[in-house]
Amino acid sequence: MTFAKARVHISVYFVGMAALCLAAGPPLWRMGLALGFAALHEAGHLLAMALCGARPSRICLTAAGMRIERPPALTLAFAQEIAIAFAGPAVSLLLAGVFALLARVIPLHSDLYLLNLGFGLFNLLPVRQLDGGRMLYFLLCRRFPERAASRAVLASSLLCLFAAAAGASFICLRQGVSLPLLVAVVYLTVCC
Repeated sequence: MTFAKARVHISVYFVGMAALCLAAGPPLWRMGLALGFAALHEAGHLLAMALCGARPSRICLTAAGMRIERPPALTLAFAQEIAIAFAGPAVSLLLAGVFALLARVIPLHSDLYLLNLGFGLFNLLPVRQLDGGRMLYFLLCRRFPERAASRAVLASSLLCLFAAAAGASFICLRQGVSLPLLVAVVYLTVCC
């Protein structure tokens, strides 16, 4: 399958994760909204790439979400890389703001605001495979060698993982096990 001249690959793990999420709990309409908001987040990255004159070579749907691959020969300026990485969280935070404003005028479910806010902030964490980690890497590459930037991002990723695991453990001990919280910690572990 292709989209905007990029090959689209749907992993069996994506199908499995989607089935697990559907079976695990939230009503179908919430899952549909979450997937729609995630798609808008990724569309932000694709739009920023297009504005920078870049085009994806492959779009992969995996258990961890969507991965946008580019041709190996494609090189962009650090500022462009940072803008592309920030575009996804920016869309999520913009949607959170829109839904927060709309909630003042018309009755809306608070999940719309919180889902986008959480998604945007989570992706801004300085973890290697998240948008915040990519932004940190390219910011550091402006001043340090790539190897040093990679090490710093790895250290940042491990620090975030430790903090998330400690926080999740504390919350689970105080309030009981929270499946979404455990999924977030496992996701951060995979990203490190």
